[in-house]
Amino acid sequence: MLKRVVFLIVSFWAAISFAGEKRTLEDTVEKVNSSVVNVIAELKNNEQNLGAGMIISTDGYIVTNAHVTQDAEKIYIITPDGNQHKTQFVGSDEKTDIALLKTQDSENFEPADFANSDEVRVGNTVFAIGNPFGLGNSVSLGIISAKERDIEKGPYDSFLQTDATINQGNSGGPLFNIDGKIIGMNTAIFSLDGQYAGIGFATPANTVKWVAEQIIKNGKVTRGWLGFGVQKIKEKTENGGYVLAVDSLKENSPAFDSGLMVGDIIEEFGEIELNNPRIFSLEISKLPVGTEIPVIIKRDNEKIDLIMKVALMPDDKAKQTSDEELGLETKEAAQQRLKTFAELGIDAKQVINAVDFEQIGMKAYFEEKNREFVVVGIAPNSEAFEKEVKMGDKIISVDDAKPFGIEDLKFKLKKAEAKGSVSLTMLSGTNVYTINLKIGNSDEQN
Repeated sequence: MLKRVVFLIVSFWAAISFAGEKRTLEDTVEKVNSSVVNVIAELKNNEQNLGAGMIISTDGYIVTNAHVTQDAEKIYIITPDGNQHKTQFVGSDEKTDIALLKTQDSENFEPADFANSDEVRVGNTVFAIGNPFGLGNSVSLGIISAKERDIEKGPYDSFLQTDATINQGNSGGPLFNIDGKIIGMNTAIFSLDGQYAGIGFATPANTVKWVAEQIIKNGKVTRGWLGFGVQKIKEKTENGGYVLAVDSLKENSPAFDSGLMVGDIIEEFGEIELNNPRIFSLEISKLPVGTEIPVIIKRDNEKIDLIMKVALMPDDKAKQTSDEELGLETKEAAQQRLKTFAELGIDAKQVINAVDFEQIGMKAYFEEKNREFVVVGIAPNSEAFEKEVKMGDKIISVDDAKPFGIEDLKFKLKKAEAKGSVSLTMLSGTNVYTINLKIGNSDEQN
């Protein structure tokens, strides 16, 4: 059966204790329970999202999951003493699913402390407090089952996995260590039927704290940016760690300006560890703008020193469906094109996100799952059109090298321009074929 990731918008009370630990656990739960609130987000049509939240300051700042507060017209919290408080939405970060709220009441709240989630170990005893099914604060006990889990929820996935019982309504609630310090925010579960199945995920406390501080300071999250992507390769350094290979590079980015190239092997990158590409990207995003990073790369068996200066991450611009973006002239033509896409099994959203590779007269999108390019458009009167490339055909290799990302394909095509031609291996259904196209400023081109 297919597993589903369930986000916990709506733990049972676990009467479990260990010998010699019962009194300590009871005292700890009693101490931190007042820092956990129930979050009620009122939506249109009298609907509600129910979740939990964590008080992080005496003046009433509260963190919760962004999916709890999404599309809310009003938000309020209920503290363990039963009092209801009006709450203002301060800001959120979709990439980490974190939202910040602030109560409009002036009173001293009791915040919980954050632990350093980098120090969490598999097997640590933990307990969760949340608002399962709207029942109110409930406690469950478990352990850390795993770290750095990627559940394909966002670009910076690095979840703590726990077997502490969490259900719908625990979203935004804290996961505490045995000392009563926050090590994570409960966010999602794996489940076949939407109910607890022993696998829950919490956003690490270090990420929650950093995002909250960013929103308080700037009103939004600002991230550092260098403009390149990486993938882990098996080769190890002298210290026994992994190295990362550059698989994409933005032109005119700080990384590009430093001299970095696609295919370079990163052996050292300041103080940032290289074991996990997602955590590597997360740590770069946390760097202040203007920070200079010393980098050691290997290229053609030669070690090269680079310096990269962190820039502000460009704002993401949401793409909209339009005839212009689809490269179509009329509504009727758009409808016919979409029908053709459907017949080929091509998702229209992927068409919108496709990239126009003008040098070869094709528009294609990169399918992340299978790591291959699918052609969704061919320029009329282009050489590719004349050689009967069809929509739905796949680009397998460029000059006998497999492209492993959009920027890598751009790089390979730019490299091919120097010699005036490029050889593409294509897949059409089950048939593989090769075409040679003129490219660049060759005198032989029309």
